[in-house]
Amino acid sequence: MLIDYAIVPSGIASPQQVDQLNAVHARLTARMVDQITIPEPGSGFRASNLIRVYLQAHMRRMLQLVEGAFVEFFDGRGVVAIMCARGLYEGLATITDFEKELTPLIRGATVEKIFQFTQEKAHATKLKHLAEKFDNPIRENIPREYDFLSEIVHPNSIGAINFFADMQNAEDVAYFSESGPDARADLQWIFVAAYFLSNFEAVMYRIEAELPGLSARGATERPKPSDVPPANG
Repeated sequence: MLIDYAIVPSGIASPQQVDQLNAVHARLTARMVDQITIPEPGSGFRASNLIRVYLQAHMRRMLQLVEGAFVEFFDGRGVVAIMCARGLYEGLATITDFEKELTPLIRGATVEKIFQFTQEKAHATKLKHLAEKFDNPIRENIPREYDFLSEIVHPNSIGAINFFADMQNAEDVAYFSESGPDARADLQWIFVAAYFLSNFEAVMYRIEAELPGLSARGATERPKPSDVPPANG
């Protein structure tokens, strides 16, 4: 179970919302595998399983981030929890952008071009600012929400002095805490980001539904040398 409703303060999330979050977390966790053999038997086609590797890796990242967000929040490490929440925004944006680019290729490009795309994605080392790439935002103002969370996790006034030090008092004293000025708001942000697991799951299912057909194409459209690993591995 991801989160026990008994420890959630009133007004943050309903029992139904917590149950739904726990359910999608359990479904995704059950989909974790230990290994994926890249070349498909017979054809040696690699693109379909490279896509599965990409999805599996990003799913694991999403699960670790959502688990970490709740653990760190309830352990009193508010900034770390918000870092995890922001990472969930980035993860959903990344997988959504991946689907947007991949789907037209699967339906209209050669298998060689599809393989090239998956290979590039699997080994990408430079990330773009993906929070603004939602054409149909799952929530309104996602870029602004992402920017707000970024302000908290950066070592600026919001993410340091304003988060840890309370100086709004008559004694002219800085009182420090680990949870930030509004722990309830922080937890609400974590729940907002955690609900993205459902959106991630939906994208993952849609992509996976395309893969049997892609594998069939890979078997019938004889892969070119660029899509088959060299004999020496």
